[in-house]
Amino acid sequence: MIEWMQTHRKWLVITIWIATIAFIGAGFVGWGQFQLSHKEGTVAEVKDTPVSVKDWQDAYSRIFDIYNKQFGGNLDEATAEKLGLKKIALQQAIQDAILRQYAKDLGLYVTDKEVADKILEVFKDTKTYKQYLRNAGMKPAEFEKSLRKKILIEKLLAFLHLKPTNTEIVSVGSALYNADNIDIKVLKKSDISVDLKESDIKNYWEKHKNEFLSNEKYKIALVKIPLDINATDEELKNFYQKNRQNYKNASGIILSFDKVKDKVKIDYAKEKMFKKAILAYKKLKANKTNYEIVTINNANDIIPAEKMQILKKEGIVKPFVYNNSFITAKLLEEIKPKPLNYETAKPFVIEKLLVLKSKQKLIELSKEEYKTFKGENIGFVTKYDALKIKDLKPAQAVEFLQKVFISQKPNYFVLIPESNPDVSILYRIKEQKLLYKKEFEQNRENVVKLTEGMINMELLNDLLNTLSQTYKIKVYVK
Repeated sequence: MIEWMQTHRKWLVITIWIATIAFIGAGFVGWGQFQLSHKEGTVAEVKDTPVSVKDWQDAYSRIFDIYNKQFGGNLDEATAEKLGLKKIALQQAIQDAILRQYAKDLGLYVTDKEVADKILEVFKDTKTYKQYLRNAGMKPAEFEKSLRKKILIEKLLAFLHLKPTNTEIVSVGSALYNADNIDIKVLKKSDISVDLKESDIKNYWEKHKNEFLSNEKYKIALVKIPLDINATDEELKNFYQKNRQNYKNASGIILSFDKVKDKVKIDYAKEKMFKKAILAYKKLKANKTNYEIVTINNANDIIPAEKMQILKKEGIVKPFVYNNSFITAKLLEEIKPKPLNYETAKPFVIEKLLVLKSKQKLIELSKEEYKTFKGENIGFVTKYDALKIKDLKPAQAVEFLQKVFISQKPNYFVLIPESNPDVSILYRIKEQKLLYKKEFEQNRENVVKLTEGMINMELLNDLLNTLSQTYKIKVYVK
């Protein structure tokens, strides 16, 4: 099931933004500026249904949150821009409007009672709801308008919802829970010896000099201004009150001063010293001597990766805060990689040769043995039964089963990992079951849900494609 979810991520995203009230507490994430060429507040129209700026912002917040979780909570605006999240959000906001327009054409609508019931379902009582609105700085009409749109889409999807047939459930189950009865034998790299002569090492280096290069380096002019975070509690509290909307948790609730005091200190110092940083940047741009010259690699502890990309592309990077300092830098010289001399390259050459020759010997041994080997029978296994293989580490067993179940060969060997194998697993498939009923029945409920999700996501996809061709869609964003 997880494997399927990973393969069909785009449909999961569609399901997430349609089937949940994900906009609650999401807030706006560094939205920035854009230009409109139509009436104020409307970025697109689908037939008679407008797509508002807020619809776009809500979609962006949801998508940003999804990607941010994939980035371990470290997604920033620059990376989001490179990923094209605003464009994706606009497309999803338009798809949202397509569905709302279709719902209206079918005669569906949302009553005030349904809105009230949904609010109580989410917030449990009106007191909590009103407190949330105050903390989020939202008016009831604004929130309930967005909520009404989401409920309308929920009603449409409930109206169109399909239940899977038994044949469809069994078909998906067969794809997930087929099983092989397998014999295996594990050959280990540690059991193979490789001797390297000096002549072998030197000959390989002579033929592959250009593979063993020095690191690419950059000579830069660097200006570093440490943040002055000395401030009184009164100054910090005044700053917090003016900017309290910036200090929310994942649910959109504004955090107390005490909980965010350290972040407030940094933000206060950034605002206080921003003019000084801009002045330093202008001096650096004008080649005035307010910098130190430093030579760095691509990976360094002075300039993070995304800023290094800007520095290499633009030749200069504007002030940013990193490790409690304002940093700005100018590229002076790009030092290209050069072939290393033999003595410097030798350890790397030895390492490379050992990998190549060990892999070669392991393959030769595997080819000799796989046709006639006598191994251990591990019984019937599905692609999810890695823990049943005791002679392999869990990660190795997972990779082995994945490769066996997509292989066209009933008798062969698998190298793990492929590029620098620690083991070679000889295998022989003795018997196959297209549907392993025991595993299928144990997981039948999940298979039913998965099948139901698949057919309804396909329905949604087909519906959106058809309606996109049927409705007149105008986009006003330049």
